[in-house]
Amino acid sequence: MALPLKIVIVTDKFKGSLKSSEAAGIISEGLREGFGRELDIKVIPIADGGEGFLDTISEAIVCDEVKTAVFDPLGRKINSSLLMSEGRAIIEMAKASGLQLLNPNEYNPLKTTSFGLGELIDKALKEEAKEILIGIGGSATNDCGTGMLQALGYRFLDSKGKKIGSGPGEFMSGSLLSSICTIDDSQMNPALHKKKITVACDVTNPLIGPEGATYVYGPQKGATKQQLEELEEGARNFSAVTEKHLGFSSSFLCDSQNYIGFDLSDFPGVGAAGGVGFALKSFLNADLLQGWRVTTELTHAEKAIAEADLVITGEGRLDAQSLSGKLISGISHIAMHYKKPLWIFCGENTLNPEQEKKIIFDKIFTISKEAKNLNDSISKAKGILRKISVSAATFLNGLQSNRQTF
Repeated sequence: MALPLKIVIVTDKFKGSLKSSEAAGIISEGLREGFGRELDIKVIPIADGGEGFLDTISEAIVCDEVKTAVFDPLGRKINSSLLMSEGRAIIEMAKASGLQLLNPNEYNPLKTTSFGLGELIDKALKEEAKEILIGIGGSATNDCGTGMLQALGYRFLDSKGKKIGSGPGEFMSGSLLSSICTIDDSQMNPALHKKKITVACDVTNPLIGPEGATYVYGPQKGATKQQLEELEEGARNFSAVTEKHLGFSSSFLCDSQNYIGFDLSDFPGVGAAGGVGFALKSFLNADLLQGWRVTTELTHAEKAIAEADLVITGEGRLDAQSLSGKLISGISHIAMHYKKPLWIFCGENTLNPEQEKKIIFDKIFTISKEAKNLNDSISKAKGILRKISVSAATFLNGLQSNRQTF
């Protein structure tokens, strides 16, 4: 008697249309309907550090929600939350400083701040968290994490020693980076350096340069060409000031005016969230890990993949960024390691043939091929995803006939 095929579905959100759990559930239902025979399907929703990070983790482990008020990217008070689980605080940056909190006409990385993220971290300290896990995808900011650091007690000074962005209702933002000359950390919470901080990054970009935070992600946050140049100049300045600050503050060579060290601007992932990764790594000694690695470990996804006959993954848009340490490339590596066939479901595929070679997969199914346009793909995502899942089930017959029977 043939045992049912074991399928594991590990999906991210289909942005703008489906949560990761919804997408995984629809694919599962479609395959069962189309195959018409018993299937052993395990559904594992995943988030790589962006929107849905807390939702995914709360489904995988026992957590308590801690609610708190924070400032959003434009300095307006909003309700937010974090999770606590066995002494570990789990934070989603997008819930305080995310692009999802703004209307498209409000996008402006020169004005947005990561201050709210710092408030969530401060709340975690007040909850006596022993360690902190932060997902930093989906940000609206390009302030290199200065807003976050400001909320944690750091002060930034101009060439005359005057505090920048320190007045009532004033927050550090991308527009202020070029004015920073020195950094005052005398008022930061000393408890920060006693906590293990792990960061789930959804990208591997450096801080500056053509592949850095500003030029790659600034446009989707609303930056014009001129604003990109201003933000890049600010990021370069902050990187240089940070390098000098950390070098002098931690060296016995403080009397040497030529001493410079601790340049982390090229470290993989520091360009995440408009440079928040850089601030977390440089000032808080955080470990930057690929988001999919963090969530697959928490959800035990790798073990499920190792035992499966077929692995299915997916996200809303398959593009060049998908190759930069995001979920699909990660699941592809795990599936390849265990020699498992991989299917990809996505809303839209913009990869060219050469880029597709960087992701090892067997089949790809795309919603946009069944839709009239992008709006149609988003508004009818549920129905179309189910339809292509039903159709994809016909390929399961080949897997069934090739596997061992008992």
